Amino acid sequence: MRKNLRSVKTGIIFGTLLLSLFIAFLPTTSAGFLNVPPLINVTYPIQNENVIPNSGVLDIPLSTTFTLTGPWASAAEKGLLGTTVVQIELKVIQKPDWCTASISNPLAQIKVGQPEPYPSTLTVTVNENAPAFQQGVVRISATSKIQRSVLFNIGEETVEFDISFIIGYWSVVSYDMPDGTLVEVGPLDTADFQIDIENIGNGPTYVGIEIVDIPEDEWSVNIASSVQLAAAVYQGGGTKKTVHLKIKPPYGFGFHNDRKTFGVKFTPSYLGKPELIGQTETIYFNVQNIGLSPGYGYEIPLIITVVVIIILFFYFYRQRKK
Repeated sequence: MRKNLRSVKTGIIFGTLLLSLFIAFLPTTSAGFLNVPPLINVTYPIQNENVIPNSGVLDIPLSTTFTLTGPWASAAEKGLLGTTVVQIELKVIQKPDWCTASISNPLAQIKVGQPEPYPSTLTVTVNENAPAFQQGVVRISATSKIQRSVLFNIGEETVEFDISFIIGYWSVVSYDMPDGTLVEVGPLDTADFQIDIENIGNGPTYVGIEIVDIPEDEWSVNIASSVQLAAAVYQGGGTKKTVHLKIKPPYGFGFHNDRKTFGVKFTPSYLGKPELIGQTETIYFNVQNIGLSPGYGYEIPLIITVVVIIILFFYFYRQRKK
């Protein structure tokens, strides 16, 4: 009996020695032989704020956590890896061409069993090519770095996440007057100002047109009340339209040499959402009225005068022949 007990003790000691030697001579790159894979999770809140092209910055908070999985997860968490720090690297791997995205604090460091998530921030900006009220998506990856111990390895795992956001309305409209804003006309002529309106923004735009300054004199002013412009970001969409401001001076009798100023206000807004108003702009046009005007109702007296002159001409012509 004692002999058997002695043999058992010898076997235990010998087995322990072999196990110690096996562990001692394991290369450091593969110290553990039991793999405990991590399950990585990155969460973020739903975005209620739209990001505006060329001006807005959207900061999206990220929370990184992980749990150990597999048959050895419980043992690892309870003691063997209780002080081990797992590093998880966050990267932006895909984004739209009109978007820039970066992550601050991209290397999460989390202790095994730590319930608190590691905070990072995804910062997103977009340019004028981002279509208004469309969804943008940035894909990030989270990769755990290998952590080794005597018995357990936390392996390298990569998980990808899609983070979405909504693009806001960026209202930019340009106004070009190729013939200028000053015209000289006679009392019987009409000033015609060409106005080219172009939508440079990222959404379909309605431009309301209103004449805000009209002289009290009897000047005739005419212009379209509005135009609708497609967004510049949509291929094949027209982004420019031309309107004409036509101004006709009064027919008051006498010689005229006066200048009048007319103000036209342009108010852009998102087509279908009039509450989203862009920057209004008022452009002033000047008309120089110079020349002689025969006055109102001059047509009939002029015709009668011409007829009388013709009759008199033939009368005196015939008198000379006699």
